[in-house]
Amino acid sequence: MKTDFISRIHKTDYESDSYKMLGKTDYEKHLADFNDIKWSDEYWKEYRDLTFNFPDLEVLDEKSGKYLSISLAPNDEDSFQFSIGLGNHRENGNVGNPTRTVKLYGTESENDELPKKLIRLIFDRDYEQINAELNELFLFDEIEDVYINQE
Repeated sequence: MKTDFISRIHKTDYESDSYKMLGKTDYEKHLADFNDIKWSDEYWKEYRDLTFNFPDLEVLDEKSGKYLSISLAPNDEDSFQFSIGLGNHRENGNVGNPTRTVKLYGTESENDELPKKLIRLIFDRDYEQINAELNELFLFDEIEDVYINQE
C-alpha cells in the first residue's frame, strides 16, 4: 500500500467544516470508503431537513499537495449532483491550519462513474487528465478551504 495519500471524511452529523481523519489510504480503501457512503440517502435527508450539511470525502496526495474532495449539491428539485473539488494544500508553519484553495465543480448528475474515475486518476497522479475531466464540468467557485479535524 502506498502511504503517501491521506483521507478524511465529513459526515452529516458533524459540525460544518469538521472532518475526521481516516488516515493513510490507497485506491482500494478510498474507493471502499466512497462506496460506503449512502450518497442519495444522505442528500435527501439533509435536503428535507434544510440543513444542507452534506457528506464530503477527501483524499490528499502528500507528495504534490493536491487533494480531491467529493460531496453533494442540489441539481434541480428532483435530483442532486456530485460536487467535485480539486484543491491545493500547502503547509505554512501554522500547525493544523494549512493554506488551502479549491476549485469546486458540479457534475450535474447523480451518476457516480465520474467521481470513481477521478478517484482512480488521483491515485495515478494523472493531474493532466483530472484537469481535462474537470474542465468539462460547471465551475461553481474557487474558494479558500477551511481545514478543521475532529479530535
